[in-house]
Amino acid sequence: MEPKYPASETVWVRYANSKGETICIITSKEARDWYYLYDMVDGKFVKRGKAKEPPELVEKFNVYERMKSS
Repeated sequence: MEPKYPASETVWVRYANSKGETICIITSKEARDWYYLYDMVDGKFVKRGKAKEPPELVEKFNVYERMKSS
């Protein structure tokens, strides 16, 4: 079953583990003034943080390390 994506936000990036399973996504509203990171938890997206630029979220939430260890 496809997870429900955040309403009124555009998904820009989906990060997956080596099995192809989604571990998180980065989204923004139309204005792109803030970007949001959502983790996949039990088949649902849970908002974890926001930043002015996506790389800030990737670094803060150790996305690349999580991709390797998942």
